Amino acid sequence: MPKFNRRRVAEEAARFIVEGSEAEYLHAKERAISMLGLSSNNHLPSNKIIKNCIAQLTACQLGDDEVKRRVKEMREIAFEIMQVLEDADPFLIGSTLTGQIRSSSDVDLHAYSDDYTCLKNQLIDWGYEEVDEEIVDNRKGRFVHLKWYERNYPVEVTVYPWSWRDITLFSSVTGKPMKRADLAGVKALLKRQT
Repeated sequence: MPKFNRRRVAEEAARFIVEGSEAEYLHAKERAISMLGLSSNNHLPSNKIIKNCIAQLTACQLGDDEVKRRVKEMREIAFEIMQVLEDADPFLIGSTLTGQIRSSSDVDLHAYSDDYTCLKNQLIDWGYEEVDEEIVDNRKGRFVHLKWYERNYPVEVTVYPWSWRDITLFSSVTGKPMKRADLAGVKALLKRQT
């Protein structure tokens, strides 16, 4: 696929994700190829290129100041939750960490515990209400997502078994080791944003 067409596919895939009609990068790429009437026999744009297009679209849609305000607020929420879950060694990941959010981005955290109900009860005890749990079975294994809304932002805490603490997870977007920030890292990000 010529570079120009890869760029067109990336922009359309990003638009589908920003609009919420697609959630997965692969599905968004396939839909963009179909919509543009292109062949998928050649190299597709990378997820990283699509992610950059998403950031550009979001900045155009919301404006730079609003994106910065939201990123700061989402990081503050992450910091507060991470303090509650400090014994579970939490990490911030994803778009809230990188600052490349879209309007539907969530506050995405990883935590480690062999008893997710303990973490859920901690959150409830600290006033986080309506925490739902979702058990996920996939090729990585079995783990739990704790989900709720905080100040109108979706929050998702993925609870992995404690034995996974030192396993390097790879990003589905970049294919590289996942970027993550611990409590001190998030505090430093917030300090730089002030």
